[in-house]
Amino acid sequence: MRRSTGTVFVVLLLAGCAQTVPGVATPAASAVKVLPTEAEISSDIGNTLSTFGFQPFVGGVEILPDGYRSDAEASPIRCAAVTDTAPRIVYEPLPVVEAARQSYFNWDEGVDASGADAAVVRLASPAAAHQAFASFARQWQQCSGTTVVKHVGDAVIDAAVTDVTVQDAVVSATVRTRQRPGGTQTRYERALGVRDGTLVEVSLAVTPSGERQPDPRAWAVRIAETMLDKSQ
Repeated sequence: MRRSTGTVFVVLLLAGCAQTVPGVATPAASAVKVLPTEAEISSDIGNTLSTFGFQPFVGGVEILPDGYRSDAEASPIRCAAVTDTAPRIVYEPLPVVEAARQSYFNWDEGVDASGADAAVVRLASPAAAHQAFASFARQWQQCSGTTVVKHVGDAVIDAAVTDVTVQDAVVSATVRTRQRPGGTQTRYERALGVRDGTLVEVSLAVTPSGERQPDPRAWAVRIAETMLDKSQ
């Protein structure tokens, strides 16, 4: 999840167009069906999140966010993928068949989670997906304790990665961002999972109210598991 200030994020989603890969029978529409519905994601976290009618991006690897690509933009660049949802740079080398992504929001006072990004990426085979997950999980673990310095226009944002955990087929992490100098800290819970040939990613923005709850990480993991259950 990428935000220009680290405190408020608004992503204007445009309707994507389906794309298929020659020689692959799986239709691009199947990825979008794995995205959580508003009811599912709201149930998983305990407060309402809405798409506000924005349609998901649907297509190939080209619909994934194309943000940071070098250490000049985010350093160390190898850890930027932990702090952002499904960046294109990490999926470009993989045999991507189809992808879909969607954002969800709630700006009400007193909610525990104010927004989420969810992404689905289907690869050409289960072997490719599980190999990619193993590589991502190792990378996330290596980045635990690292602060990624991001440059967004004139702003500089620190994104600290902590508490990376791998359990079953889901890797999760906490990311705390703060814009320099002295901006308000914002907490995200990240989760990435695999099942068969599908990879899913979740970023969940946790409010100060949510931080007082026993286990905000579990919400992001639960959303990822809901998506994986729909991928079969």
